[in-house]
Amino acid sequence: MSVRDRQSLAPMARGVGALYLAGVVLYILPTILHGNPPIEDAEATLRYVADRGLWRIAHLANIAAVVLWLVALALLVPMTATRRSLEHATLAVWGVAVSVFSVYFGIHAIGLSAVADQMVTGKADVAAILERAEALLLLLGSTAFVAQALLGTSIAMLGLFILKATDMNRVFGAIGIAAGLGWAIGAVAMNFAIIVPFTVLAWIWVGILGARLVVRGFVPRLRTEVGDTP
Repeated sequence: MSVRDRQSLAPMARGVGALYLAGVVLYILPTILHGNPPIEDAEATLRYVADRGLWRIAHLANIAAVVLWLVALALLVPMTATRRSLEHATLAVWGVAVSVFSVYFGIHAIGLSAVADQMVTGKADVAAILERAEALLLLLGSTAFVAQALLGTSIAMLGLFILKATDMNRVFGAIGIAAGLGWAIGAVAMNFAIIVPFTVLAWIWVGILGARLVVRGFVPRLRTEVGDTP
């Protein structure tokens, strides 16, 4: 790739990097606010949610974070020259993951906070409120690890895409793959002792990816040894 070609990619590459960085911030801060709700007790969970005035906004921000990552990938793909099959697979996995994750956190943001408001205001029978809360918690428990596994798989696919599609450090791409797979395996095993460290590693990795794109302003020299590009 010529210097001129690289320079022409600079504005969009910086924009992609900014989207990744914004997504990291929007993911981490709401996660900290989410904390560790007492999900084994429906009433305690509702009071926990009610005590956090930014609960709804925070979880909508979580959804915005993964949407920004998906948009960043969609903008990054045309800037690279790699196998179309890898591009399509990466975008497909991300699309599914963002959809499931958005439903999962949408229930947190809207459903759970609405029931918590009913508990605080006393606008419905307590028994009915707790029954709704227990149903929501069961639904959340059923989707939580699926959403996390899909998101981890998406990070792994992004790491593979970076490794194959650009001349960024291959070790960097491999770290992204490892972080995503660890996150996904932890979710499948339903083991937070595995999920948490690999999730943090994935955040750091995506943050470095975003910062690198912002600072360098272009995707490093693109690979041309591909088999099914036009």
